[in-house]
Amino acid sequence: MKEPQSPKVFTLIRNKDATGISGTGKVLDGVVFHTGQVVVCWRTDTNQETGFSSIAIYPSWEAFKHIHIDSHPENESEVVWNTSA
Repeated sequence: MKEPQSPKVFTLIRNKDATGISGTGKVLDGVVFHTGQVVVCWRTDTNQETGFSSIAIYPSWEAFKHIHIDSHPENESEVVWNTSA
């Protein structure tokens, strides 16, 4: 039996924020699980004095990417994968 892949950890960096909602810089941290599901934690609390972070779940990397990266090319988003694990 093949061993399942380990979770892949990433950070989303936005160089611009066209909507003015999430801000720029490191805006969320995420994990892609062996099932393909993606869970992210928004860093809203670090961009505002009284902000609160939130968790979101996506059925796949493609769904997450479509919603938060591909549909907002003007944000010049970058995905940085954690390769230390």
